[in-house]
Amino acid sequence: MKVLIVFNAQKETDNLFVSTFCQAICKQGIDAHCSLQDFWTDDSTQYDIIHFHWPEEVVGWICTELAVIQQLKKRLEYFKAQGCRLVYTRHNERPHYHNSIIEEAYCLIESFSDIVVHMGMYSCESFTKEYPDKKHVIIPHHIYQYTYNETISQKDARIRLRLPLNGLVVTAFGKFRNNEEVLMTLKGFHSFKNAHKILVAPRMLPFSKHPSQRNPFKKMLSFVGYYLVPAFLSMRKIYAGMSDELVDNDMLPYYLSASDILLIQRKHILNSGNVPLAFLFRKVVVGPDEGNVNEWLLTTGNPTFNPNDTTSIGNALNKAYELVAANKGEDNYQYSIREMGLERVAIMYKKAYTITI
Repeated sequence: MKVLIVFNAQKETDNLFVSTFCQAICKQGIDAHCSLQDFWTDDSTQYDIIHFHWPEEVVGWICTELAVIQQLKKRLEYFKAQGCRLVYTRHNERPHYHNSIIEEAYCLIESFSDIVVHMGMYSCESFTKEYPDKKHVIIPHHIYQYTYNETISQKDARIRLRLPLNGLVVTAFGKFRNNEEVLMTLKGFHSFKNAHKILVAPRMLPFSKHPSQRNPFKKMLSFVGYYLVPAFLSMRKIYAGMSDELVDNDMLPYYLSASDILLIQRKHILNSGNVPLAFLFRKVVVGPDEGNVNEWLLTTGNPTFNPNDTTSIGNALNKAYELVAANKGEDNYQYSIREMGLERVAIMYKKAYTITI
């Protein structure tokens, strides 16, 4: 079976979902490779499966050319005419940042796909109503086994990150997408009454060291904010970094190992790779009662919150603190190995590729 995963494997990314997934299905005897260029230009290879993950990856994460949509439609029609099965793993309901052209790409890939893979029942049930003629299958988000250094001690990680050794560290990982997420996280953390609490958010702040604003006053404010806001927040035990900086994959396990609790700082979300990542590192997870994330956390006994209720966030963090003391992180790890392991997920995808249409 020959599979083309539509993904640019050459670019720098902090999301290793596709690369680890591709390696895992290859170990199951599938001839798979990742390429964006081959999707657009390769007319000489006969593929059995064309596998999409993020529509943004296909047309560009910042796409402003409407002509790209027509080109995408032609390529989808070409592969369908060649007898290829089109598989779509539904990571998001829609783009994180509004873009009508990228939303058109979502609609096209959704409508052309033969098999849609969901990471939870919530996604499957809602999407089946919209596309009842598709083949729908639920396959969990895999964990990143054999990828990161999982042996770093909490003490060594905190020394490396210059964090207090005796604090209760809550980490909000990933890029904050808007001011609503920033305010929700700060208010929720404030409502968490714990004398030893520390918030670590390496990609929280919307300031740039090299602002590009034409307005000199706004440019000055942004430049000053880059230096002063993190300093002010650190006095309140909030260690916030710049939102436009990727966390190096070598440094990522230090943040996870240093943590006690991982906070999913989204107001609206379908899936989050931070949940299985935290489980792999034996951490308790707190997240919104949204999408598949709500399902994952309820199933595993991790706290959820109403993202529009500050008190709810504080209560969830209090519950997480109790679970840390009860060694809930180890339960999360065992669950992830059993239910979300790379080999298990790869076998499930292999079966999905052969579903009768």
